[in-house]
Amino acid sequence: MLFLGITFVSYAQNHSYKYKYRMVRLDSTYDAKLDPDLVKYLERHKARLDKKMNEVIGHCDVTMNVESPKSPLSDLLTDLMLKDGPAAMKQAPCDLSLLNFGGIRTNLQAGDVTVGDIFKISPFDNYLVIATVKGSELRNAVSRFRLDALAAASAGMEVLYKNNVPYRILIQGKELQDDAMYRLITLNFIAEGGDNILSGIQYESLEYSMLVFRDFLIDEVKKITKSGKSLSAAIPK
Repeated sequence: MLFLGITFVSYAQNHSYKYKYRMVRLDSTYDAKLDPDLVKYLERHKARLDKKMNEVIGHCDVTMNVESPKSPLSDLLTDLMLKDGPAAMKQAPCDLSLLNFGGIRTNLQAGDVTVGDIFKISPFDNYLVIATVKGSELRNAVSRFRLDALAAASAGMEVLYKNNVPYRILIQGKELQDDAMYRLITLNFIAEGGDNILSGIQYESLEYSMLVFRDFLIDEVKKITKSGKSLSAAIPK
């Protein structure tokens, strides 16, 4: 049996506080009679939340799907991350970006784009981070990719496969060099080993930010709209 504890706090002019506390059993007996004060509270906040989530911030001409190893939506998100993410973090440009497909939760439908649409695509509070990594370490991570299974969405990096495994890695159109240093922008979830994309590799440095990826995307969509473009045409190929 589950119970919810509710505490009511009131403040008096003599600077004293009064507390009232009650337990609510979380089953159908509570649903039989709704608390009118709680209903009003929830309705008030739902109206404010709905207004925010329904705010139109852009437009998409065509439905952009997400699927591994490559898709319109994953390409758009990684392109935006690589192009504008470092500047948003007040950092120098990067060589490549990485996103996990599991973190892109749904397609982007054609039509008006709302704040709620971005929340559906990226519901997690993941932060942008920049890792400096040696080419040999990056090669070790990418060697685990599989065309039909584990892979990551990326920009600035092209992975060529043979018999389902990588055989060639290009960074900014050039062969990956084991002794070179590369700057990689990604999410803290991935940098910390999430989805086994970068797990076990050694970083030369790791720069964290307080910029939530979802908030970054909302700002990017607004910038694209202000420039007079639709979202699907934001990054020419």
